Amino acid sequence: MTRFASPVSALIICVNEADMIGPCLESIDFCAEIIIVDSGSTDG
Repeated sequence: MTRFASPVSALIICVNEADMIGPCLESIDFCAEIIIVDSGSTDG
């Protein structure tokens, strides 16, 4: 039997997470699609 993996998408909603967004993205590098929504950050 052949198994096929389904593509995985990630949605990240963040506010003022400049220090953590890099490690977060590295932890989900297996995703086929990554969507990031910033809700008005003021930290750069």
